[in-house]
Amino acid sequence: MLKLAKGRISYWAVIGAVLFMAIQVVSNLYLPNLTSDIVNNGVETGDINYIWRKGGEMAIFALISVLAAVMNVFLAARASQRLGANIRKDIYRKVINYSHDEMDTVGTSSLITRTTNDVVQIQNVAIMFLRMMIMAPIMLIGASFLAYQKDHTLTQIFLIVIPIMIVFIGLIMYFAVPLFRKMQQKNR
Repeated sequence: MLKLAKGRISYWAVIGAVLFMAIQVVSNLYLPNLTSDIVNNGVETGDINYIWRKGGEMAIFALISVLAAVMNVFLAARASQRLGANIRKDIYRKVINYSHDEMDTVGTSSLITRTTNDVVQIQNVAIMFLRMMIMAPIMLIGASFLAYQKDHTLTQIFLIVIPIMIVFIGLIMYFAVPLFRKMQQKNR
């Protein structure tokens, strides 16, 4: 995938998508801290002004999170679409120089599949990578840091659960990738 994207994707859009994803995750992770502050320092003491002030901060961080998510989706979609357009352009340049024998060997239906379905699959993987696969590690690092700040023993739960999750994800990928390849072979 990286070889395919090299030179065909907007690096600025990718950097922007990652940056806005980080902003979104940090904003989302800060909201529970504000909630605990409201409960511990506002509700317990009955300080209405404190509750309103922290509630306003929560609204600001929620708005920042939403705006960052919108920008992330916009930039990820833009990068994905540019990647797809450049791949289609490269396929067209290659196919235009085919001889009649090569066209007969490859087949019109196969060319149509490759320029539509296969490119769309690549675009979907690119946008999924820029949305979800980047979010998970940023969220993991941020949540681990916040858990360590709140309670050192809470971090031990992460140290136990995360390797188990990695093993399960690895097993799922181990079984899913061959099935995905078989499905792609049937589409050709």
